Amino acid sequence: MKSLRGGTHTTLTETADLVVRVLETIPHVTKISPGIITKNSGRSGKSFVTVVFINAGFELIITGQGVQKVAIHCEPIHTSLIYKNLSTHKKLKDIQFKSRDRKPGI
Repeated sequence: MKSLRGGTHTTLTETADLVVRVLETIPHVTKISPGIITKNSGRSGKSFVTVVFINAGFELIITGQGVQKVAIHCEPIHTSLIYKNLSTHKKLKDIQFKSRDRKPGI
């Protein structure tokens, strides 16, 4: 099992929990760090995952019932493979994925 920062008491939204469970099965993921949950500002109930590539792996901005950031630590050479496996996984077929590079100040 992958290392989940903060033990098992860290809260995940429903959508984030589904994504994290899939990430735990993908090789080369070394650490999963759930972040703060904020309210969804009037958007529809659709689920989106934005992947932001960073030096230590990537950060997921998961939008569903709320918005939650989840940091995924891995070797930089494995980020595209992990992203491909995550975005094409059959359990996540109803979630729309998009990616971008880190923007300063966000």
